[in-house]
Amino acid sequence: MSDLIVTVDNHRCHRYGICQAEAPGNFEITKRGRLDYDRRPPAPDHELVLMAARSCPMQAIHVEAR
Repeated sequence: MSDLIVTVDNHRCHRYGICQAEAPGNFEITKRGRLDYDRRPPAPDHELVLMAARSCPMQAIHVEAR
């Protein structure tokens, strides 16, 4: 399985938290309202990260397989 590279367009992200609900180990909205995320999620989390990207209403999450 290839590695996934995750990037988030902060101009598009409105921090609704759907990504955090879909992949809580990989996305987290901090108490300061910032989105922290795992840029290289572990292989067992790939499906969750892909679901989070598909679920983002702002289409701010981009996932690339390498």
